Amino acid sequence: MAADAAKSLSITGLDSTPYVPQTSGQGATDTLQVQDDVVAATAVGLQTAKSSYRLCRIPTNAKIKSVLLATDVSLDSGTHALVFDINLAFSDSTIDGTQSALQGLIPTTANNGATTTLAAYASPNVMFGTAGTSAIWTAGKLPRTDVTFGGNLTTYPLAVITTQPIWQAFGFIDGRSNPMDPGGYFDLFLVNSTVAGTGVAGNIYGRIEFSV
Repeated sequence: MAADAAKSLSITGLDSTPYVPQTSGQGATDTLQVQDDVVAATAVGLQTAKSSYRLCRIPTNAKIKSVLLATDVSLDSGTHALVFDINLAFSDSTIDGTQSALQGLIPTTANNGATTTLAAYASPNVMFGTAGTSAIWTAGKLPRTDVTFGGNLTTYPLAVITTQPIWQAFGFIDGRSNPMDPGGYFDLFLVNSTVAGTGVAGNIYGRIEFSV
């Protein structure tokens, strides 16, 4: 058998002749930025389909390094069935530079620039997987949990999530079919894809570490 002697893309570039310089946040060091906040969930809302929770806002050219979630209580004291999809969705602001045609929309897993609405919720990206299991809610609150790689790694491989501007994962292009940053902002966007049996009002914490 042959032993591995594998190198990452950045190490390969650094070892090349001539030397291949790396981009900040994509092999080269960069300044890490943090955005975190808390959103309040109501008992009735947790029991209602397609309740949504916007937590953190990052620029579309952010290079995500980690995503964390937590709650301060068990949000489902009944069937403990509550599950959140963890998406990225375009900002719903009308003043932050997000295109009006994209405001509030959710990029889909088609990864060709397609989007969906919360009402339709067809093939949402669920980039960071889901949060909430019977065992978690039975035991108590959702502990501080790293969900960065909780999604479908076939749809969003490790390198796609963490080593490129995040807009590239969704396949946005210009009129000539060239990759194009749509601009504006994405929100960390939770949707209760399975409702709570007995909702319990509480707070949801989200944190994104990224570079630009």
